[in-house]
Amino acid sequence: MRMSLKVKLITIVIAIVVSTALTLTVFFIYTQKDILKKNLEKRTEDIAKRIANNNEFYMSNEQKDDLDVAAKNTLLEEDVIYAVIYDRNAVQLAEAHITNAEIKDYLIDNKPDITDPVFWKKEPRSSFFKLRNAGDMFEVFVPMISYDRSPEIAGASLANDSLGSDDRGDIIGIVRVGVTMDKLNKQVESVSKNVVLLTVIVVLGSLIISFFFIRVIMNPIRELVVGTKKLSSGDLSYRVPLISNDELSDLASSFNMMAQDIKGYVDELNREKQDLMRLKVVLEQRSGELEETLEKMQSIQEELVRSEKFATIGRLASSVAHELRNPMASLKNISYYLSKTGNFQDEKAKKMLDMLSSDVSRANKIITDLLDFSRAKKLNKINIMADDFIDKAVSNVTIPPNIKIEKQVGRFSIFMDPDKMTQVLINIISNARDAMSGGGSIKISAERRRSSVEIKVADDGAGMDKKTLDHIFDPLFTTKLKGIGLGLSIVKEIVEAHFGTITAQSEQGKGTEFTITLPPE
Repeated sequence: MRMSLKVKLITIVIAIVVSTALTLTVFFIYTQKDILKKNLEKRTEDIAKRIANNNEFYMSNEQKDDLDVAAKNTLLEEDVIYAVIYDRNAVQLAEAHITNAEIKDYLIDNKPDITDPVFWKKEPRSSFFKLRNAGDMFEVFVPMISYDRSPEIAGASLANDSLGSDDRGDIIGIVRVGVTMDKLNKQVESVSKNVVLLTVIVVLGSLIISFFFIRVIMNPIRELVVGTKKLSSGDLSYRVPLISNDELSDLASSFNMMAQDIKGYVDELNREKQDLMRLKVVLEQRSGELEETLEKMQSIQEELVRSEKFATIGRLASSVAHELRNPMASLKNISYYLSKTGNFQDEKAKKMLDMLSSDVSRANKIITDLLDFSRAKKLNKINIMADDFIDKAVSNVTIPPNIKIEKQVGRFSIFMDPDKMTQVLINIISNARDAMSGGGSIKISAERRRSSVEIKVADDGAGMDKKTLDHIFDPLFTTKLKGIGLGLSIVKEIVEAHFGTITAQSEQGKGTEFTITLPPE
C-alpha cells in the first residue's frame, strides 16, 4: 500500500514520541512506586526496631502487660494493622487488638521460624503478601536482642544454639509488625494518573508541533509533486514557485530549468510528429483502399467459384436426371405391371421384384432431388392455414407405430408456396423419423409472432455432434448410407426463397430441433 511522505513522517514522529513518552511514563511510575515501597519498608522496620529496643527490659522480665501496651500503642502508627511480640521460642507473648479473622488465621498459620538463618544473623526479615479481603500487606520480623550477660541468660543462650549468641548480644524475642499497603497503592494510582495525563498532554503538544513542522517541510515538496504531475500530463509551461530559501528552493529551480529544456525538445518532436502523422494518414488511406479492393476481389472470386461449382452441379444434375427419368419410369411401370399381373410361385422372385420397385422409387427420388436442386426456385405463394399445411405434410410421411407425432399448432394463415413448404416439412420429418430407429416422439409446433411465423420440428433421436451440425445444409453432405445429401440443401434454398431462415440445434443422445422462421406475409 502506497503511503505519502507526509504520512510517513507523521507516523515516524508519532511512533518516536509515543514510544518515548510511554517508556518515560512506565519508568517514572515504576521509580515512584519503588520509592514509596522502600519508604514503607523503612518506616515499618523502624517501628519494629523501636518496639524491640524499647521493650527489652519487659521481655527479659516477662512483663506481658507492659508488652501488650507496647503492641497496642503500635496501632497508633499510620498504616499499622497488627503488632505481635514472640519470645525466643516463637511463643506469642503480646499482640495488638486484631479483629480481622483472615489476618488472625494468617498469623497463626505463619508463625516465625526460629531456625531461620536470618535470625541467627540478628537481622530483620520482611515479606509482601496479599489476603483476599484485607488486600496487599507488608510485614517485618525484627529480633529483640539483649546485651545482659547474666548467668541465666548466658545459660539459656548456650542451651539454645539455634538462635546463636555472640559478643553483640543474645536474641530474647521477636517483634512482628504488619502494615496495609492500601494508602501506598492509592498514592501509586494517583501518581500514575497524573503521569499519564501529563504524558498525554506532552504527546499531543509534541504531535501538534510536529504537524506544523512537517507542514513547513512538506509545502515545497508538495509544490514539486504538483509540478511533476503537470509536467507528466503535458503542461510544460508550469513552473514551480520558489517559496523557500534553502536546498528545496535550489531543487525547484533545477526542476524549472529541466521543464524548460523538455519543452524545447517536445516542441521539436511535435513538429516532426505532425509530419509523420500527415504521412501516416496518406499511408492509411492507401492501405484502406488496397484492403477494400482486395476484399472485393476475394469476394468476387469466391462468388465466381461458388457459382461455377453450383452451375456445373446443376447442369450435370439436370442432364443426368433427364437421361435417367424415362428409363426409371419404364422400370417402375414394368415392376408395377409384373407385381399386379404376375403369378410368382417362387418367393425369392417376388422379393426381388419388390426390391426392384423400392430401388426404382429411391432412384426416382434422387432424380427428383437433382432436378429440384438444378431448377430456379419460383414460388406460387398463397394464404394457407398453418394446421392444414402441417397435417398435409405429416400425412405424406410414413410413420412407424413406435414413433408418436405431437402437434401444437395455432389456427392462423401463412403466406407461402404450400407445395414447396410441404416438401420442406416432409424432408425434415423424414429425417427425424430416420433418426429414431428405436422409437420416440416428433414434436411439431407453429406459432405466429409479432413479426414472424415460427415452425419447429423436434425429435428425441440420436442427435448430431457439432462437426456434423456445421455441414448439414451443405450440398452433397450426408451421413446416411443411402442418399446424395441434397435434401436439407433444397430445404434451405426453399426457406431462403421465402425470405426466411432455418436453424438447427442438436446434442448427441438428446435429439435435434429445426426452427423455420418465415415473414408473416
